[in-house]
Amino acid sequence: MRHLLPAHLFAPATMLVSAFACGAEMPVEPYSSKPTASEMAFSEQWKRFILGQGAASPGRYLADLPFSFKCGERSSREWVKIETATVASGAWQDDKTRTHILSWKDAQTALACEMRLTEFRGFPAFQWVVHVRNDGLADSAKLHDFWGIDTSWNAADGSMPILHRSVGSPAHEDDYQLMSEVMHNSMWDKRRRIPMDTPTNARWAQTHAYHLPTDKRSSAVWLPFFNYQTGGDGLITGLGWSGAWRAYFDHQGGGNSTILAGVENFDSILHPGETVRSTLNLALYWQGEMMHGQNLFRRLVLEHYSPRIEGKLVEPPISGVVWGGIPSQEHLDIIGKIKEYEIPFDVYWFDAGWYGTGVVPSYTVFEGDWGIMAGDWRPNPNWHHGTLKPVSDAAHAAGMKFLVWVEPCRALHGRPITLEHPEYFLTGNADGKIRDGQTLLLDLGKPDARKWAVDVVAGLIKDYDIDWYEEDFNIEPNPYLETAAVADRWGMNEMRFIEGHFAFWDALRQRFPRLAILNCASGGRRIDLETMPRGQPLWRSDYNCWPEATPESTQDQSYGILHWLPIQGSMIRGWSVFDTYEARCALSPGMEHAVVAKTREEWLQIKANVVQAKRCKKYFRGDYYPLTSQQRNPAAWTAYQLYLPEEQEGMILALRRAQSDIRAMTFDLVTIDPAQQWTFEDYDSGATWVVSGKAIREQGFEVAIANRRGSRLILYSAVRAP
Repeated sequence: MRHLLPAHLFAPATMLVSAFACGAEMPVEPYSSKPTASEMAFSEQWKRFILGQGAASPGRYLADLPFSFKCGERSSREWVKIETATVASGAWQDDKTRTHILSWKDAQTALACEMRLTEFRGFPAFQWVVHVRNDGLADSAKLHDFWGIDTSWNAADGSMPILHRSVGSPAHEDDYQLMSEVMHNSMWDKRRRIPMDTPTNARWAQTHAYHLPTDKRSSAVWLPFFNYQTGGDGLITGLGWSGAWRAYFDHQGGGNSTILAGVENFDSILHPGETVRSTLNLALYWQGEMMHGQNLFRRLVLEHYSPRIEGKLVEPPISGVVWGGIPSQEHLDIIGKIKEYEIPFDVYWFDAGWYGTGVVPSYTVFEGDWGIMAGDWRPNPNWHHGTLKPVSDAAHAAGMKFLVWVEPCRALHGRPITLEHPEYFLTGNADGKIRDGQTLLLDLGKPDARKWAVDVVAGLIKDYDIDWYEEDFNIEPNPYLETAAVADRWGMNEMRFIEGHFAFWDALRQRFPRLAILNCASGGRRIDLETMPRGQPLWRSDYNCWPEATPESTQDQSYGILHWLPIQGSMIRGWSVFDTYEARCALSPGMEHAVVAKTREEWLQIKANVVQAKRCKKYFRGDYYPLTSQQRNPAAWTAYQLYLPEEQEGMILALRRAQSDIRAMTFDLVTIDPAQQWTFEDYDSGATWVVSGKAIREQGFEVAIANRRGSRLILYSAVRAP
């Protein structure tokens, strides 16, 4: 049947669904993720105003610096002013950025303040980070209310704002769910305040049956990226801070709002010479449709917030995942099968369970005594004869890179390092004493502890020719950091721990310039603007660890996270049927495939899944357009398109869920230029056909899926002139 999307399924203002009306006038130009001249001009004006080189845009944002803090009762607004800044502007760099340093000194508090403002060539966006230093001879008063973002954002036409944000990664079926919330309480009260802080997040988590009311890792509850839509334009803000942050979007009515965001846990004196920092803060301006803003953000993430090696974007791998607790000989047998069936994995992923001195075998995450071995990062002599080199060599000989899972910040008391250097660890106990067998946190804020971690991981990388280092972080650090806090120094432990973690990764990358890092923290609980340029979040949710996880949940997670991150990864789980539908549910640029096949048919299905993923991988770098909007509906379809505008090619993925009685849907492909001819290819049959762009934009594009729990993958490109 031919199915048109009913109007009530989507909100035209947000463009979460692309629908069409037959005979309606179609736009002449396809959608574009490229910034417009007016977007660039607005961003340039704002930046020039901050630098003291021009006036503010009247009434749109706060006519002041976009950050603030207090020292005692004295606000930075009293002395950190645009007109008193000393400004030093750098030159444009090879990475297409330019940084301006604004600095101030306050005779009254003996504080010095520095704002590092970075602009991006070709993007209507800029970022900034603020450092505050005590230049006095005595301790300062307490520094508090450290807002990395403190500004207003007002609709040009008084429109009611809409806040678009996504759930983080609580390891739940709705990880990354996109939420779009109108900023009014009722038809009578046209104001609303949306807070994101520890008390509010805890209440929200409990309401949604999440088991992480105290987890303050950066993306445990919410992704730290927000799109604040104000009629025909909007502002995307983002944070870089791998610990507790807070944000408040406060609409006072008439389209006028304030935005506050920054470090949550900080209320501390500064010793003489001591420096602290704000969150890393981003502002990106957009006009037109909401998805244009999202795609601008995706492009900015690719260009400036994604890891690079020798200036080139790190290619996310399609990986074969094998549990590290399996004996080495069995790994060698699996690699032999990968070679025999010519499965083109990019990476052999050597997962957890390979280390320590455990004696209880484990073939999955749910077995064995590997968990209590954390902190002893030596290959297990019982399973691996004390070395990973044979497996590494075999993976490389098979044409794959070698990835190893490590969790350096967690240790169980009793492991050698906890006995040799207990001072490296925080206990979480009020008395500071270590209990036998308890879980400890490595304090990366201590230089000696950080050096130990760098040396241990660097030794593994060197000894076993590791190409990809996966860092996991299955511990909530704040209970440890907060318990160790001293009087008048609240949040300083967390500040140093987070700075130490950034320094830890930077040291590894400096020592091994070609090292790629996989960022994991109980799934995707440490995703922010500081971690993203250092490591790719290729294990985006621990929900996929559980047998109860469904392919439909994976679909929904993709739907949400693709609004923000072009590079991330999901897994085809090893205890379910290896079928095409599930493989497409997990399709992602960094897709992982559990390698537990036994039969020829299973090996061939794995190969088909990997070949498909590699064919599609490049499209995830393109623009993202959802074609459906019903998240969490077992009777719905999930469909989206990805489009590379420079190459004029893309892909359409449609998934019909098991309870759906809809056999066909018709979509408006907004990227299609009506003036061109387009070639389409059905991936499964190999059939190709040509359709005019005009016909597609006027009549829509129909996708039929005959069976429930079925899918279609269609590739398309513009017909090239001879």
